[in-house]
Amino acid sequence: MSTNLSIQIQLNALQAEAYLRWLTSQYEQLMAACWYDDRYRYTPQGLRGKRILEDHPHIAGLNRTMRELVKQVGEVRS
Repeated sequence: MSTNLSIQIQLNALQAEAYLRWLTSQYEQLMAACWYDDRYRYTPQGLRGKRILEDHPHIAGLNRTMRELVKQVGEVRS
């Protein structure tokens, strides 16, 4: 069973940018740990990132959160 959830938070610009930096750091660390895992050794590089996100929903969640936050921070900067 799959249920989609939506969350809403309000951050000021400094908080949003700091949170985005933290999310990016977490995402990069987790992807790096998985990227060289034996499980993905023979996965073609063009498909490796997609496969990791499919296999690790917490990393996919970070990715989606980061994309939305980048969009929101960009709107505030404009």
